[in-house]
Amino acid sequence: MVIVGGLIFSATAQKKSSPLAGLGSMTFYGIDFSKGRVYGAVDEPEKLRKAFGDINMLFITEPEKYNVAKFVGKPMNDIRIDAVTNMNDTIPLDSIKTIVKGHTISDSTIAQTVKDLCIVSYNHGMGLVMIMETLDKPGELGTFIFVLFDIDTRNVLSHWTLSGTPAGFGVRNYWAHSVYEALEKVKTYKE
Repeated sequence: MVIVGGLIFSATAQKKSSPLAGLGSMTFYGIDFSKGRVYGAVDEPEKLRKAFGDINMLFITEPEKYNVAKFVGKPMNDIRIDAVTNMNDTIPLDSIKTIVKGHTISDSTIAQTVKDLCIVSYNHGMGLVMIMETLDKPGELGTFIFVLFDIDTRNVLSHWTLSGTPAGFGVRNYWAHSVYEALEKVKTYKE
């Protein structure tokens, strides 16, 4: 309660809910690395592009650890990394790394990325895809945009950015840890 000029104001904090609140099951489409940039890494672009594919495979080969349903608190109809795999495999090697800090992805690029996903037509309902924004080697941070969209229309319903700290040996394991930490934050994320 605050008193200003003799008037009493009651201030109550409004809790904003997660963008996933009230939603049912969804399909997870993996991580699109094609729009992001790797800042300050000495790794060869070929190694990085290979690591991107290997990180997406973790959702298939290590489903207990990279359990998207557990992290988002929603059942998954399917995990379909084929659409992002096609995009990631064609990333031009000269566009993977940058020496300019602070790469960001615009709302229009997010919307176009979702439109460009080659999704099998029998999938319907809600889709979730992660878009890598930046992997910052000196800053030890991987930043990912989580995008919730309608599969039929490809309209973006919501998106939010979460990050994680990389750790481990080898290019794949190092950046996969940042993915894991970002996923861990989904359940507690509020808009």
